[in-house]
Amino acid sequence: MSVTLIGSKWVSGLLEFFKRSDGVTVLKVTESGIEANVTGNVTGNVIGNVAGMLTGGAIGMATIEKAVDYALVAAEKANLVISAKMTAEGKTLTLGLAAGQVAFVYNHGTETYTVKNVAGDTGTSLATTKLLLVVGHGTANTSTVIALN
Repeated sequence: MSVTLIGSKWVSGLLEFFKRSDGVTVLKVTESGIEANVTGNVTGNVIGNVAGMLTGGAIGMATIEKAVDYALVAAEKANLVISAKMTAEGKTLTLGLAAGQVAFVYNHGTETYTVKNVAGDTGTSLATTKLLLVVGHGTANTSTVIALN
């Protein structure tokens, strides 16, 4: 199987993923949404210039603001990007991602909070304006969590 190496960088307040071989941007994450370069077949609600194939996935963003511990509902966890603000100190956001499901979690608030994938997780602290990449797993403390900034 061929592997394409991907890098990431912050550009003007947004996160860009690019092919290391030629520098071509393949995915941009901004506060207003996601832009991606995709090739192949596309089925579904797609807006903009698209040439590509997306199978079994969703490229979208959920914006959440809560004053209490919160677990994502099905429609929210179907999004690739979760931008969350906890308005009270010491709160927890539980993602509930399926094994292998990927999500970017961004803290757009002023309070640091804990991100867990399942209720039994120890959790990862997410400070304001910070971004995590989470690859879900159904067993406590086995999800992959990567701090991106």
